[in-house]
Amino acid sequence: MKLQGSVVLLTGGSRGLGKLMAQELGRRGARLALVARDKKGLDEVCQLVGPDPDKAFAIVADLTTMDGIRAAAEAAYAHFGRVDVLINNAGMTNSLEFLQAEPEALAKTVDLNLRAMVVLTRLVAERMATQHSGHIVNITSLAGVVGLTGEFTFSLRKELAPHGIKLTEMLIGPTETELLEQLEANRYVKGMFDNGRKLGFFVNLRPQRVAVAVADAIVREQPLVVLPTRAWWTWLPLQGVARALSQVLTPS
Repeated sequence: MKLQGSVVLLTGGSRGLGKLMAQELGRRGARLALVARDKKGLDEVCQLVGPDPDKAFAIVADLTTMDGIRAAAEAAYAHFGRVDVLINNAGMTNSLEFLQAEPEALAKTVDLNLRAMVVLTRLVAERMATQHSGHIVNITSLAGVVGLTGEFTFSLRKELAPHGIKLTEMLIGPTETELLEQLEANRYVKGMFDNGRKLGFFVNLRPQRVAVAVADAIVREQPLVVLPTRAWWTWLPLQGVARALSQVLTPS
């Protein structure tokens, strides 16, 4: 798919990796509908991409709610009339150990990281099917290689293929953003990451590298991208191997 002139709906577009993806996609000529709760951050990113609202449009929405998810999708279609690419990038983490985390905080994390992705994909894919084209990118984590997001992308790819919709799973390792700092506030996560780095299993990623890889994946219609590339071996049909490895690396 050519990015020039394509409309990209990007969640989590106000900071970190989302901000850099917006700049990279804008540089390649994409028209951006940027979603986040932070209006000031969104406005700043839009100015970086270009002051023309036809180039970058800010959508303030809370994706932890169903109303917010629907409002984000409707705002994008109302402004641009179509969506060619959906990038599910919004995410959050809880740095507390599980038994110390408030149940409400855990529910909110699941709502943003999983429900928002699934529901927004459903809303956008329906309209992509009518235009018989589209590309959906789900930003996931190597930490979730045995989780639901990867299975969601994999199973949905075959179902949407007859409608001309491509799907890409971005499976990325630790990336130098605010989210990584929050993750490593948990001593067990930090211990696992530190041990993995010492053994050479993975290295910290520069967010600009990920942003470029996302844009390239859309252009090349890649079904799966694993970063860093040395982490390919962790993406295995026998996902129990990856689970066992994470248990070995995590300090007791």
